[in-house]
Amino acid sequence: MKFFTIATALVAGAILSSATPTPAPKERTLIHIPIEKKGASLTKPDSDQVDFGKVYAHLGHLRTKYEKNLDSFLANTGVEHPLRVAVPARKSGAKGKGKGKGKGQVPGKGKSKGPGTGTVPLTDVHESLWTGTLAYGTPPQNIKVDFDTGSADTLVIPGAYDPHASSTSVRTEQTFSTAYGDGTNARGTVYTDVLTIGGLKAAKTAIGLSSSRFLNSTAEGGNQGISGMAFPSLATFGDAYPPFFDSLHNAGVLSSFQFAFKLGSSGSHLYLGGHDPSDIIGAPTWLSVDSAKGFWQVPATADGYKDIESVVDTGTTIIVAPFFAAWGFFRSIGVETRIHDFVLFGAYDCAKPPAVSFTFGGKRIALDKEAMSIGKDDDGACLLSVIGQETGMNAWITGDALLRNTVAIFDRTNRRVGFGTRASGPQ
Repeated sequence: MKFFTIATALVAGAILSSATPTPAPKERTLIHIPIEKKGASLTKPDSDQVDFGKVYAHLGHLRTKYEKNLDSFLANTGVEHPLRVAVPARKSGAKGKGKGKGKGQVPGKGKSKGPGTGTVPLTDVHESLWTGTLAYGTPPQNIKVDFDTGSADTLVIPGAYDPHASSTSVRTEQTFSTAYGDGTNARGTVYTDVLTIGGLKAAKTAIGLSSSRFLNSTAEGGNQGISGMAFPSLATFGDAYPPFFDSLHNAGVLSSFQFAFKLGSSGSHLYLGGHDPSDIIGAPTWLSVDSAKGFWQVPATADGYKDIESVVDTGTTIIVAPFFAAWGFFRSIGVETRIHDFVLFGAYDCAKPPAVSFTFGGKRIALDKEAMSIGKDDDGACLLSVIGQETGMNAWITGDALLRNTVAIFDRTNRRVGFGTRASGPQ
């Protein structure tokens, strides 16, 4: 009888247990982070004339970033990146040599045009960044950063993050140092802490706290750092400290291992965990990415010119091509070539802009009128937002000038980039 009583109780308990509903797992939803463009344009204050000092500063930062990316790739993988090319040394204070028509004159022939090198103010180094807010620490400390698909680390200026004010901060033995083209440096120590962004959390996420100020947050709309979203093989911090998006994925808080950028003069967003289908018309056009190369690198065609390799970079205001590739492209679209201090520009009549477009997997993306020019030269000609300069890579770095006319989707799971037709058109 005793055995019967125990058995009956066990059966009854099992029935009651099975009748109790299991709590549903917390739904992981698409997270959108509002972002806005911070920093001045590439023109002089209260003018539509190009400030070449700002352009050189932006290009100097870009070149340094990619040199560091390629060095990190070598350190992390043991092999040189296949896109790497040697860049000729440049003498300080040297001036460019030429101004030539796009219809046939080779750069380097003719009279020098434009200013010399000179010192560029710190306020001009990081130009026109797409900035949003994330937080590190317990309790969370809000930090405004530039979300950058062209790098893989989170670096912040002094005072942006206080490890002593966080109960979950851990100082690592990892240090970092990056020297920028204008003489400023980002150098300091890597910490790990709880990351919070859009309601998502990930513990032990790396953040590099610089002991030197590598950007001016006051002049740049409060921007306090850079947060990279490229692949981990480009991380300066090494494999042990992956990018913040990888930390979110490893924490299991993302609805999918995707993020997307919708950029424009208003309503700009970074989406974590996918993209918003209402932002695009139809299905995106997908292109495969070789994740082993670290960059969001895809094949493309510079329309009217030839096939190119494109690195999609939200941390870049303009489109930067290797010098002689830009020269060939300018010839093909019928614009005048101008050299300012070893940088190649395309000039055109502002009332008659050229047709500039790029094709990705059969999808044509054109530069709209607003994104076509960085401003005017001193004679009133418009200068194209495609610029020629050697960056150490045999690739075109395609930034904001192109991305404003599409919705760019970055898919880590399937190792691909998608380009969607904007439902609202360019903004």
